[in-house]
Amino acid sequence: TSNTERTAALTDFLHTYNHHRCHTALGGKPPISRVNNAAGQYS
Repeated sequence: TSNTERTAALTDFLHTYNHHRCHTALGGKPPISRVNNAAGQYS
């Protein structure tokens, strides 16, 4: 019912979508599995 609630719901949705949902285009893996250097630390 508010933008704050919508923002909180989107945050939860994006986490689930990117970290837990299996994507057929990625061989059943979640999108986060394709991210290199997720923590932002290059060596």
